[in-house]
Amino acid sequence: MDQLKIVALIGTPVHLNYFVNRVAQDHDLALVIRENSRSNLLQKILEKGILKSISIIIRHFRQRNKIRAEYDRVMGDQWQEMKGDVPLETVTDINSPEVVALLDRIQPDLVIVQGTTLIRNKTLKGIPLVLNLHWGLSPYYKGSYCTEWAMLRQDLCNIGFTIHKISSKIDGGDILTQGRPEIEARDTANSINMKLTRAGAEAMSAVITLLKSGRQLQFSLQDADQGNLYLTKHWTGEQAKELKKAESSMKTLVHTPCHKKPIITLNQ
Repeated sequence: MDQLKIVALIGTPVHLNYFVNRVAQDHDLALVIRENSRSNLLQKILEKGILKSISIIIRHFRQRNKIRAEYDRVMGDQWQEMKGDVPLETVTDINSPEVVALLDRIQPDLVIVQGTTLIRNKTLKGIPLVLNLHWGLSPYYKGSYCTEWAMLRQDLCNIGFTIHKISSKIDGGDILTQGRPEIEARDTANSINMKLTRAGAEAMSAVITLLKSGRQLQFSLQDADQGNLYLTKHWTGEQAKELKKAESSMKTLVHTPCHKKPIITLNQ
């Protein structure tokens, strides 16, 4: 399968350039489709409310320099822009007819995903394999803000990434591989998440190498009775305040004992 046709679906954040660049370092990508959710800014403001939206925007710009410094520390300069030879299409909705048409035209063997909004089954209909890179150890932490929730629960040893099949359940598809980052006292939720993208992109590239060699991938079913599903609406201003306290106490937090849950590693 050396001629594997691969399409990457990614979200808006600029750090996702790293995910694409790392995979493209080892493998040809037929297309990258980026979902530019900022095009739906008015809709998002209406959903969140004007006051909350203004608060989010102000907080983002206040933290921007610190956030980007952490990008540099973890990912070097490979997040700043996507490699020029990678074909790119930008859309406002990852489930739009435009995306379906692009996928129908290319007929990819593999679609890899990070950071998009939820992708509907009909968008991916007929694609042999779709793999998502999730910031969280499924099934223990599924959904949004998984790193942050683990930090609030003083559960740093169960922060990690999961590569899994996309299914109708949020982060509930069969698991291929997982990994844990090395967490330091200077880390924040943001820098830890960048470590997850860095390690997850490396793992995704290794998965593609296995596929090209003709190896059969081994997946594990998730135990739906374990863990929690965290939705965006669950993360409020109160949790954000608690997270700041946790980040300021990282020197203590990294030494807090916790029980490591079993995870699944890539069988090479």
